[in-house]
Amino acid sequence: MTEPIKKKYRASPFLRRGGAKPKRAERLLTVALELFSKSDFSAVSIKKIADEAGVNSSLIYYYFDSKEILFQAALERAVLQTLQNYEMLRERHNNPAELISDWFDTHIVLAEPIKKLVKIMLDYSTSGTQHEVIDSIIYQFYKEESQLLSASIEWGIKLDLFNAVDPLRAARLASTFLDGAMTRALIMPTLDVAEVINDLKDVFWEHLGYDPTSKSKGCQQPVHHLLS
Repeated sequence: MTEPIKKKYRASPFLRRGGAKPKRAERLLTVALELFSKSDFSAVSIKKIADEAGVNSSLIYYYFDSKEILFQAALERAVLQTLQNYEMLRERHNNPAELISDWFDTHIVLAEPIKKLVKIMLDYSTSGTQHEVIDSIIYQFYKEESQLLSASIEWGIKLDLFNAVDPLRAARLASTFLDGAMTRALIMPTLDVAEVINDLKDVFWEHLGYDPTSKSKGCQQPVHHLLS
């Protein structure tokens, strides 16, 4: 039996000043993420970020070389927070069905920040400007999500809880449709995200051949052992 894989998500050194991010820099990242989630990148100026944060524009340049670097740091911060939430799911479950269910429920609880993240990634992907660092951040996000889901599905198959589906295809299906739900919520703000995600969860259980009302709790090893 292999040792559990312990993942540590580390931010890239976007700050001009080394070391841990001071509270002022964290505040700037929070404000920038909020503004980028509401407007296109080109429409968000350094002055607008500074005004919203209640600071002088020069303070932003003290911590970040440019608006592009600030954007990268804000996006990475949002992605890392989401990945850390995924890691906590791995740590607290020893049953694949419960882990997957909690993964869906997490998207309900964190719907607003996830919608912001999806909006920013959509704007970036359609901007016509590609950046290797940003591409790698987005790739890491979907890679970790796929690993969490596919490993959980594989685990459930081994315990005879789920149908013998293709774990990677099933993971991609759930991830893609959840992105669709968040995108629809951006288009239709009145959409009941919780209802849509719960419907998706029901359909996903049908695909896996799993009855969530079943009392069977087969569980042998944590999902870490299935991750590679």
